[in-house]
Amino acid sequence: MTKPLPLLRLLAISAFGFALTMLSNTLEPAVLGHKVLELAPNQPNTALGFTTFAGLIVAILVQPIVGVLSDRARTRWGRRMPFFVVGTLLVMACLLLIALAPDFALLVAGVLMIQFASNTVQGPWQALIPDHVAEKQRGQASSIKAIYDILALIAGRAIAGQLVGRFSQWGQIAILAAVGVPSLVFVAALIITGFSAREGEDTANAAPQMTIRQALSSSFRIDLRAHPAFGWWFANRLLFWAAFIALNTFLLFYAIDVIKLQQDEAQRYIGTLSTVLGAALVIISIPSGWITDRIGRKPLIVAAGLIAMLGTLIILIARDLGLVTVAAGVIGIGIGMFLSANWALITDIVPRNEAARYLGVANIATAGGSAIARFIGGAIIDPLNHLLGSSTAGYMALYAIAALFFLLSALVILPLPTKPAGVAADAGNR
Repeated sequence: MTKPLPLLRLLAISAFGFALTMLSNTLEPAVLGHKVLELAPNQPNTALGFTTFAGLIVAILVQPIVGVLSDRARTRWGRRMPFFVVGTLLVMACLLLIALAPDFALLVAGVLMIQFASNTVQGPWQALIPDHVAEKQRGQASSIKAIYDILALIAGRAIAGQLVGRFSQWGQIAILAAVGVPSLVFVAALIITGFSAREGEDTANAAPQMTIRQALSSSFRIDLRAHPAFGWWFANRLLFWAAFIALNTFLLFYAIDVIKLQQDEAQRYIGTLSTVLGAALVIISIPSGWITDRIGRKPLIVAAGLIAMLGTLIILIARDLGLVTVAAGVIGIGIGMFLSANWALITDIVPRNEAARYLGVANIATAGGSAIARFIGGAIIDPLNHLLGSSTAGYMALYAIAALFFLLSALVILPLPTKPAGVAADAGNR
C-alpha cells in the first residue's frame, strides 16, 4: 500500500517536469529560431517546421519503448534512475551540439538526438506518480505538474529570449548561456528527483509478467468500445494542441516578418509575451480547477476552444505589439482553462488498473498535435509567401487554420456525456 507523501516530496518527484518543460521552451522559439535564421535564412519556417516535426516522430516512437524497458529494468539503482542519468547527460550533450552546430544538417541531428534524450527521461519520469504517489494524492501531484509547466514556460521563454536577444552584443556566448540554463536545471532535477524517488525492494523487483515483445505490442492498444469517451478526448486534445503549437512555433518569425521587428527585438519581445501568457495561465488555472470540479469538464473544454479561437482571430488582424499582447492574454485564458479541464477529464476516463498505459497513449495526442502543426506550418508559410510575393500571407493562412482547429476542438467534445462511461463513482469528490 502506497502511503501519502508530504508536500515537499511531491514537489521533488515532479522536478523533472519543470526541467523538461524548460528545455522545450528554451529551444523554441529562441534558440532554434536563431539557429534556423542563421543556417537556413531563405526558408526559416519550412526548415523549423519540418525539423521539429521529425523530432516529434522520434518522441512518439521512443517514449513508449523506453517506458517498457524502464518497467523491466533490474539495477541496483532501481528501474528509473539509470534512464534519468543517461538521459540527462545526453540532453546536455545535445544542447551543446545545437548551440554550436555549424551547418543545418548538424542542427537537424541535434534536434533528433535531443528528442531521443529528453524522452529517455520523460517516459520513466511519468511512471513516478504511479510508482510512489497514493491514488488519493494523484490529483494533487497532477496540479503540481501543471504549476511546474506554467512556471517553466515563463522562465524558459523569458530567460532564453533575453539571452539570445543579446547575440548582437555577446556573440556565441549568448547562445551557450541560453542552453546552459536548462542543462543546470536538468542536473538539479536529477539530484532532487533521484533522492526523493528512491525505490524500495518491492518496487525495484516488481516485474510485468510478459515478454518485452508482448509489452511493446500492447503499448498502443486502447479498448474504445469499453471506453468510447477516450476517442472524443483524444480528438479534442489533438486539435487544440495542434492549434496552440501552430501559433507558438512560428511566433518569432511572425514577429519579424509581420510586425517588422529586428531579430534581437523579436527575441526579447517573445520573452516578454511569454510572461504575459504565463500570467494568464496562472490566473485562470486555479479557479478553472475549482469550477471544473463543480460544473463538469465539458463546459470548460468547450469554452477553452472558443476563447482561444477568439484570441487567434485577433492575431489575424493584429499589426502592432499592443494588439498581439492582448491576443496572447486571451489565448492564455483559453489554454489555462483547457489545461485544467482536459487533463482532469482524461484522469476520469482511463481505467484505474491501466491508468499508466492509457496516459502514455494519451501523450500521443499532445505530440501528434504538435507534429501536425509543425508540418502544416513548414509546408505552407514560406511557399505561400514566395508564391504571392508577401511576407504575411503564409502566417495568416496558418493562423486561420489554427482558429479553425480551436473551433473544431470545442465541437468534437460535444458528443461526450456530462459524466462519460468509465468515470469513477467518486470522481466528483476528488
